[in-house]
Amino acid sequence: MKKVYFRHDNIRRYQSELIEDVYDAVENGHNLLANAPVGMGKTDAAISSCIHNAMKNNLTIFFLTPKISQHRIALDVVKGISEKYYLNLKAVDMIGRRYSCIDPILSDLDSDSFYQSCEKKRRRETCAFYENAKGYNKIQQIRANSLFKKIFKEYGSTKTHDEVIKLGEKHLACPYEIMIKLASNSNIIVADYFHLMSPYIRDILLSRIKKKLEESIIIVDEAHNLAKRIRDYLSTSLNSFSLRRAEKEMKLLGMDVVPLENEFNNWAKDELKGAVEKIVSEDSFKEFVSRYNMDMDELGDYFENIGISYVERANKRSSCLKISKFIRHWGGEEKSTIRILRRKGKWYTLSKKFMDPSYATSALNQAHSAILMSGTLLPLEMHRDVLGLDPSRTVMKNYPSPFDEKNTVNMIVEGITTKYSKRDFENYKRMAEQIDSVVGNSPDGVALFFPSYVVMDSVVPLLKSKNLILQKEKMTPIEVGKLLKRFSNGGVLCAVQGGSLAEGVDYCNQEIKTAVIIGVALEEMSIEVDSLIDYYQDKFGRGWDYGYLYPAIIKGMQAAGRGIRKESDRAAIVFMDERFKWKNYKEILDGRKFIITKEPEKYVKRFWG
Repeated sequence: MKKVYFRHDNIRRYQSELIEDVYDAVENGHNLLANAPVGMGKTDAAISSCIHNAMKNNLTIFFLTPKISQHRIALDVVKGISEKYYLNLKAVDMIGRRYSCIDPILSDLDSDSFYQSCEKKRRRETCAFYENAKGYNKIQQIRANSLFKKIFKEYGSTKTHDEVIKLGEKHLACPYEIMIKLASNSNIIVADYFHLMSPYIRDILLSRIKKKLEESIIIVDEAHNLAKRIRDYLSTSLNSFSLRRAEKEMKLLGMDVVPLENEFNNWAKDELKGAVEKIVSEDSFKEFVSRYNMDMDELGDYFENIGISYVERANKRSSCLKISKFIRHWGGEEKSTIRILRRKGKWYTLSKKFMDPSYATSALNQAHSAILMSGTLLPLEMHRDVLGLDPSRTVMKNYPSPFDEKNTVNMIVEGITTKYSKRDFENYKRMAEQIDSVVGNSPDGVALFFPSYVVMDSVVPLLKSKNLILQKEKMTPIEVGKLLKRFSNGGVLCAVQGGSLAEGVDYCNQEIKTAVIIGVALEEMSIEVDSLIDYYQDKFGRGWDYGYLYPAIIKGMQAAGRGIRKESDRAAIVFMDERFKWKNYKEILDGRKFIITKEPEKYVKRFWG
């Protein structure tokens, strides 16, 4: 412990064990998969344990987390350690170029439109912010370096990305380029998953900041999210609506409009032959493209040029740029990809889906050490296998909860399920009555976590409970903030498992007194789900578990953990689906003690009484 820089005066129960294991893993060049429940202070433990080895061996610590809002926690740890021990630590809060842009026009564009337009402005040497932060020629670069030296001198141990953006606005200099220079001079880099897990972005970033993967310690926060996040990030899709918008863009530019949507829909209809979805080959779409007398590269260039022209003319996001990106990523016969054509109403969608995240995440094996942690990382073997971690150097550890068991009560409700074959009006009505009974016997502050918006929209109209606060699809951060503020003043929160309100939000002020996990959030069976199950079955012999069952239970466990965030918290947790008592799920439920009942409201009332 003398070699661990810890900012607090006291170490929490079981936290010392995690600190020791992280330290040993880094010391020996191992990977650590840590299932560490909420309340252990994982961020403090992980960063504190790595700093001594990082400084001794000139290693860079990368702290990766899936949400920008969670960066501040890691930065506070670094700042506290630096001030307590008078260490010369430097940490940078990295976010994407798009999210740090201060150009009033570019910053309003979507991802594809932004990056194409930004690159073009830099290539044409017309971005004044880039000139001031990086420079296009030697004289400008000298000025930019002089500005950075001034910023760095006053930087301290760390600043949030918001503070760096304000520095950029003050000096009319690109905040992203400032972050890149800060990263080159930092011991600790707080960033998103994609900064190191996307092969293309990783290679460029490491080259620019002059860091090497093998000279890095990588800490992955909320690691249960990593596999799906990377699969989704690597996947790409094209739909009828994008093609319709592309036609409008061509029309605005005065071009001859090609009936893209109609031709794509006719091709898709002919391919599906009445089916809702099917797997298609790489060549099938290439044959469709051939009618335009261009190969894939030429067509990608064609849409890219139209998209850039449209953005410059209209200062709006471009669908043509999305189409260009899709075309460029369509090729390649990776074993772990499937191509799916789907119909939904009058719209058609063509997707290229990645089954195997280890195509990107296995790069963790190249690092000096990787620490992956979460409160829902069971079964550990699944995450090790799916992420492609080297079994010979990966240590797996499950830690007990630091909380007093008397502060929670866990119930599984018999006789209720959201199983697809049981979804009918009578079942939804019985479910609503049961929920109303639980709400009526709990203090204000009940959170209902549904398996999907479909189930939520079916049950909520049948509830008699008052002051319902509903999560909606695709809510903006501002809308989520307003919703949480309403809930903090009392009411019944209605949200979905796997969504931001069930995973990304810390309810730090005991806003949730009773959490009700309604149903198992299993994916609706589809070609993609079937293919994922088959792929994991062929690779690991655990297709059904790894590709279908376990991810659903993990969503429920994440939602269940929202009510207990610190030692003084108390919460009643109701698992409202009899399938939670199945033996298949026992490994993930981690020995949690349950009351099996048809009357959960009695135990909720007794607990809060």
